Amino acid sequence: MSTTTETHDQDVDQAAAEQPVESLRDLAVEEAALDLLAARVAAAKKNVRARMQTALDRAAKRDGVDRVAAELPTGQTVATISLRKGTVGPVVTDPEAFARWVARRWPEQRQEFTETRVVRTVKEWRAAELVAEMAALDLSLDGKGTRPALWPDPDTGELVEVPGVLIKPTSARTHSLTWRAGGKDATAEAWRTGTLARQFAAITTGGEK
Repeated sequence: MSTTTETHDQDVDQAAAEQPVESLRDLAVEEAALDLLAARVAAAKKNVRARMQTALDRAAKRDGVDRVAAELPTGQTVATISLRKGTVGPVVTDPEAFARWVARRWPEQRQEFTETRVVRTVKEWRAAELVAEMAALDLSLDGKGTRPALWPDPDTGELVEVPGVLIKPTSARTHSLTWRAGGKDATAEAWRTGTLARQFAAITTGGEK
């Protein structure tokens, strides 16, 4: 082995020896603290998202608001909260009634379109086709929670009410958070300096969870 290689290895060993060794006690308390912080952050985030959704829904209904800026006490905008509307579509709520309708509608293809397990149901591929055709129609609920689904008959143009399928909400309204450039660093600094002490009170105070 060359002298150069030996010198390099010695330097590496010396540097490693000079580094402080973390104690088990330090590591244990750090892990315990982070575990507590993670649990409290998760609970606080769930709580504030629910309150934010309620406030956004009210603002949207009252004033047509669909987004709001997240500003630090300094006035700097660090993120934007945007409302996401829920979706509505046809949902098979009574597979057996749906299957009976499909079997009556296409008697010659009954075996192709449906199958019998414990009860007769529409095969998944055919159900997906029909539901997609229903979803292509007007899906408005007109203030109602649900309404019967309609299927467009390609031969007659008639809109046929489909047993066992309802038009109903398929996903709830929610919201998203989009960070601005530099927003995360600014928020972290505000946290470090105590500027956001009121906002972080739910994390730093409270009893045993």
